[in-house]
Amino acid sequence: MTEGWKQTVTNVSEHFFPGLSFYNNDEDDEFIKLGNEIVSNLPLQMSLYFNVVFFPVWLITTVLTLYLKIGCLSMLYQIIVLVVVTLAIVIEIFRLYLGYRGNLCEMIPELAGFFMLTAMLQTPLQVFLLLGGSAGNGAVLRASVLECCVQSVQVCLLAVQLASGSSALRNAARHSAQQFHIARFKMAELPSRLQLRTKSS
Repeated sequence: MTEGWKQTVTNVSEHFFPGLSFYNNDEDDEFIKLGNEIVSNLPLQMSLYFNVVFFPVWLITTVLTLYLKIGCLSMLYQIIVLVVVTLAIVIEIFRLYLGYRGNLCEMIPELAGFFMLTAMLQTPLQVFLLLGGSAGNGAVLRASVLECCVQSVQVCLLAVQLASGSSALRNAARHSAQQFHIARFKMAELPSRLQLRTKSS
């Protein structure tokens, strides 16, 4: 009885509003399943989470060691290090935001921006800070050892994010392309299916 009532309501609604129940058909399960599929990358999200937690530690350590050893550096190297640290801090904030938004919301432009910032800017800057060397004695050297450890962790996180970010970007692009092609296919066959329903009714 219930199924018959539902079918009657569906037929009446379809008569006044053709195409209303188009996407409720069983043959559209593939489209519905694809639209609800989650393609966010778990390793990327985990590394981003740890990166956000680790960011204050990296920031404090970098600023502290820079303050301690700035007087032991040449004038040219002081300028270079100050520019590199400033750029790294600013880029890191935008990079983490784009990574979170692009991965969780499955937004390809943000994910691509995150990947390019990581590969082209942040990784070279962090490697420079890691391999920049140290100068001085006592507290300066101890601070440089701490900086080396912190920078090593940061570079490892960047390496993980480069690998997982590349995979996440490919999966998101493939998923978006599949959605687009299936949607075009469904919309292309909609007029013929409506015409068949009209004839059958």
